[in-house]
Amino acid sequence: MVDYEAFLSIDRVAVVDELPSRKTALHQLAEYLARGAEQVSYRDIFFKLQERERQGSTVLDDLPVAIPHCRLVDCVNPIGSLLKIRHGNTVDFGGQAVRLMVGMCFPQSAAEEALEVLKLVVKLIEDEERLQLILEADSPEVLFEAFKGRLLAEAKT
Repeated sequence: MVDYEAFLSIDRVAVVDELPSRKTALHQLAEYLARGAEQVSYRDIFFKLQERERQGSTVLDDLPVAIPHCRLVDCVNPIGSLLKIRHGNTVDFGGQAVRLMVGMCFPQSAAEEALEVLKLVVKLIEDEERLQLILEADSPEVLFEAFKGRLLAEAKT
């Protein structure tokens, strides 16, 4: 069972003006994710996120959202991070313009938990009204509340 309360914390959420590249975005996500997994280095997370992106883009169809994720042996609990670019700017994720990245790291042995969280996040993001509220968030605090509140509500259904 995933502890959604611990999955995302405010110190792993950021709103930035711009990101020059997908590599920079993945690097920042890895740094934020490492704050939730002290036993895992941000470099390990970064390399796994890059490896996952090489296997296929994590951009959701026709949405300005990517969900880079990975599984690591040393990761103990599922952890998430949000990185959003302010309105008007995007980062190129393999030819697709992205404004929101939902980074996730899972324990290597937690395939079912990873799938559960991924499905829940996709369900949340695919709701146009919810996504608009999330994309309008202009500070880490507002983004955190907009995303986590809806994530917790969805997890209870």
